[in-house]
Amino acid sequence: MNKRLCIFFSINLLLTIILSHPAKAEYYENARADEIYQKFDLVDYTAEEANALLTEYKSIIDNDDEIRQKLLVRLTCWNQPSETQAELDKAIQYAEQQLLIYAEPYPSEINTDLLLCLGYYKQYVGQMDGAFKDISTAISNAYQLENPRLIADGRSIRGAMESYQGDYATALEDLITAQHLYEKLNITYWANDNLNNLAASYRRFGDPETAIKYQTKLEQTYLNSGMLFEADNVNVQIAFSLEELGRFKESNERFYKSLKFWQSQKETNAIASTQVNIAGNLINQGEVDKALALLIQAEPDIPVEYDGQHSFMSLFFAKAYLVKNELDKALEYSQKASIDFKRGGNRRGESQNLQLQSQIYHAKGDIENAYKSLSAFLEMHLSLDKQIMSDRNAEMQTRFNTDKVLAENENLLEVSTVKELQLQIMQRNESLQIVIIVLVAIILIIVSVFAYKQLKRKRKYQSLALTDELTRLSNRRAIYAQSEHFIKQAKLSSQPFSIILFDADHFKQVNDKFGHDVGDKVLMKLASLTMGMMRESDVVGRVGGEEFLILLPNIAHNTAMEIAQRLLDCIANYDWSHIAPSLVQTVSAGVATLEHETELSPLLLKADSALYKAKSAGRNCVISA
Repeated sequence: MNKRLCIFFSINLLLTIILSHPAKAEYYENARADEIYQKFDLVDYTAEEANALLTEYKSIIDNDDEIRQKLLVRLTCWNQPSETQAELDKAIQYAEQQLLIYAEPYPSEINTDLLLCLGYYKQYVGQMDGAFKDISTAISNAYQLENPRLIADGRSIRGAMESYQGDYATALEDLITAQHLYEKLNITYWANDNLNNLAASYRRFGDPETAIKYQTKLEQTYLNSGMLFEADNVNVQIAFSLEELGRFKESNERFYKSLKFWQSQKETNAIASTQVNIAGNLINQGEVDKALALLIQAEPDIPVEYDGQHSFMSLFFAKAYLVKNELDKALEYSQKASIDFKRGGNRRGESQNLQLQSQIYHAKGDIENAYKSLSAFLEMHLSLDKQIMSDRNAEMQTRFNTDKVLAENENLLEVSTVKELQLQIMQRNESLQIVIIVLVAIILIIVSVFAYKQLKRKRKYQSLALTDELTRLSNRRAIYAQSEHFIKQAKLSSQPFSIILFDADHFKQVNDKFGHDVGDKVLMKLASLTMGMMRESDVVGRVGGEEFLILLPNIAHNTAMEIAQRLLDCIANYDWSHIAPSLVQTVSAGVATLEHETELSPLLLKADSALYKAKSAGRNCVISA
């Protein structure tokens, strides 16, 4: 770019700033919208106010206000109705649709938050594997974005799920990390909510006394703040902790307190769920008839989709009918509980259920099935014991490693603070642009040439970070990242995706015989010949010394095999004597096409296995995975 063109560019940029400035200033000024968003972010509103606030937020933000429009999408996702199966399905559908819209750039804050939202809803319809995958991906992306709030939200949600499924050590690590972040960010509501999950994990981990210490303080905090729903949630958790300690009378008093609260709110599902909790407590005290009456009353209001509530309701039915010697009914409900526990991944509950099944079969005189159930119980119990021992060791490491967690969180928060300060500075500068616009124009004209050179240098460094220095192809890091993007696109669009993994035959002999300079020239020529045969949408990268990887989006397996064979023929037929006399070079290749894989590693393993077979078959050939 010559000096005259730089000046022309600067003047045009100046005119653009001047012409667009009034709209831009209006764009940033929306105090009421920001106030509403803050209410949602800190949960500073009642349930009755939520819809009205969301409607108002939508009505007062401009269509061109890109930042707030994205915040609206995130708020809408998290505030979907989710009481029934149909509502949960709609919530999942909304999150998936928005993820398609905001797939690029990746990762981004909106994409990460939508992934968390999707995973959150999936857990409540029994899609536990999908929920864990979405939330774990979101956490990984949040770390890339260096966003402590999204990290805290993700690890809090995942920790609660891990705790429910019995993975206590991992749950404690997630929940403790989230707790430190929430407290440092001064987000009181979610810090308290996470603390409740942390206490529940200690209770499930066999330490109900520690749990109660957290829970009683948290309950009083909620009561003092008038947060009755949250206070009731903690009250129920205290009841469970008291039940673990064998203090059944105190536990029941708290359950009945919760029942009274939900009856005043006329929430049928919550009433039924509390009746199930009371029934379980009554069975432990030998009051089976009272327990059965409550279970029968609750059963119509607990749909099978709510596997957490439904599983324990079925378990308590089975326990009660066993005591009353109605063995067929006991077995029927035990089998229902087993389906629910397995769907929800609750091994603790299934362990209890297997022991109960063994007792039912024994009472029926079915010794063979009693033995099978008892064996399955013992196997799972031993597995859980090993897990608990491992978890206890890990928990101790987590507790003693708190300083490390704190240090990592402090570093993350410092980075976030710097970014926030930078954003605040940028926003302040918006209001000063008109005052300094002439000075900016003069500076732009003077430094245009230098800015352009700096831009070229920056782009060069960015390119070098993702480019193989010798061949100028994508390096391993860049092509692996691109492959994950292609795989996600292929899954979403149901289009094929294939890869070719190839490397130079007998390349060590080339280096030994002709020297490394010739070897480097061979690698550069292989890169040049390969790039010359590919489409613009294909990606070629060097992933090892003499190993190359080709990504072929929207290419089916047969076509990929044909491309690989043409590439081999082209390389074999090239006159390598231009590089060194008597030099002959061929390559071997493995081809794999995406099937059920969700990431590159297993697909690459298939291609690598095929490449190994090609080497074993005599080289200079293509093998299909």
